[in-house]
Amino acid sequence: MKELNPDTMKIKFLLVSIAATGLMFAQGRANFGRPGGGPAGPDTEARLTKTLNLNATQQNAVHTALQEHRVATQGLGEQMHTLNTQLHAAIKSGATDQIDTISASIANVHQQQIASQAKAAAKIYSTLTADQKTQLGDHIEMLMGGPGMGRGPGGPAPAGAARRGPPAAQN
Repeated sequence: MKELNPDTMKIKFLLVSIAATGLMFAQGRANFGRPGGGPAGPDTEARLTKTLNLNATQQNAVHTALQEHRVATQGLGEQMHTLNTQLHAAIKSGATDQIDTISASIANVHQQQIASQAKAAAKIYSTLTADQKTQLGDHIEMLMGGPGMGRGPGGPAPAGAARRGPPAAQN
């Protein structure tokens, strides 16, 4: 059997790692960019209104903040897709000199998306009453289109929902 040069092994390992990272970025976040979902989707507005019992003024503020986020991030999803395509091409062609540049561009687009989401969340948070802020607690991700106070890993099931998995241990 032929032994590989340690430098060749390092390069192959690096390329496999980068390919896995590229695939992870290509998958994106759940609901992001889908109609009705993600940080700026109408589901976010309805969920916040229902969960936090927002008044009309707060609903307008939420709508405005999310609309500003939509405008600020318009085209970033397409840029991210293009950059991921370029990264995959660089990986396949072995153009390791391009990988750092493309990765930095991906990081820049991601930073713009996250900053815009956080700014929208800050605007929404500033409109909440003290009681609503207490109700929200540490679930700031809800303001950014995340699952928030809903059922997450290990979270409580909605009232009346059927239990899944093995039966609970009896004491």
